[in-house]
Amino acid sequence: MNERILVIDDEPLILATIERALSKLGYAVRTTGSVADFLDALSTAAFDLLIMDLHLGSISPDVLLEKVRAITPETKILTVSGSNYGFPEECFLQKPFKIDDLRHMVREMLDSPPCHRDK
Repeated sequence: MNERILVIDDEPLILATIERALSKLGYAVRTTGSVADFLDALSTAAFDLLIMDLHLGSISPDVLLEKVRAITPETKILTVSGSNYGFPEECFLQKPFKIDDLRHMVREMLDSPPCHRDK
């Protein structure tokens, strides 16, 4: 597998868990807890999937999504959060989650067209 995944979350344990779970399957995983580093990574490299916690405290979910879409409009996004915030069910994983559910959703999303948040 050569698929590249970028993950942002403000919880270090979640970042480590996602990185370990997906790296074991051969995905190239990059993690960050910083919005600035996340946006910089999007600007400098291509990713097949973004895994994002939208409730980061330092930026509103709408502003973060707007910035992401301005940089990479068609990159697939899996939202991993305590509350959905209007994403279709197939693009959202409720915290806390099971590792097998995460792995399954990642594979499904990589194999499917992008889904978009309801307006």
